[in-house]
Amino acid sequence: MPQQQKDHVREAILGAARRRFAERGVKGAALATIAADAGTSIGNLYKYFTDKEELFAAAVPPALVGQLRGLLREQVEALGVEREVDTLAPDHPYWEAAARTRAFSIAHRHELLLLLRHAAGTVYASFPGDVVADLSRLAASYARRAYPEFTLTAARGRALRRIYRAYVGSIADILADERSPRALGEATRWLGTYHLAGLRAFFAAAAGGAARRE
Repeated sequence: MPQQQKDHVREAILGAARRRFAERGVKGAALATIAADAGTSIGNLYKYFTDKEELFAAAVPPALVGQLRGLLREQVEALGVEREVDTLAPDHPYWEAAARTRAFSIAHRHELLLLLRHAAGTVYASFPGDVVADLSRLAASYARRAYPEFTLTAARGRALRRIYRAYVGSIADILADERSPRALGEATRWLGTYHLAGLRAFFAAAAGGAARRE
């Protein structure tokens, strides 16, 4: 008679897999180590997942990736035409969207760290670049709304992509370095404050230069 699977054992295996994948990448994470971390045997792990590929697919499902990209889009679009983020009311949609993104990042820290640092060789290999492209495109769209004089030249587009490569890299650093939810939340808030101030200066300078040329 087949042994019945237990939800708590399955979740323990998935949790251990996410931690090891985030630290070592999928290729570097041994199934035996994952099983030991989960408090079970390698033989028992195979009763839940036939191989590492199936375990990875369950640990980092496509829906999670889509949800993150959707949250980032929602956060940028919530700014509307506002320039001074610091003056927004506490109940402004931007702060609500930012809180949802932060909560998601805290809840899925290991999955995000894997996607940003160890996605090579997986179906999510393009994820870091895709996020940079998403954010650059969203930022340019926001700039055209909030700074009507702003135009996206080829040089400015390259600058935005460099800005967001650094930003996404900093997010990965925070996910790796800050272990507690409180520290992770605080670090992302400070990064966001710094990042938004820099973007505001970038867009204002670019828009001002366009206005002067006219």
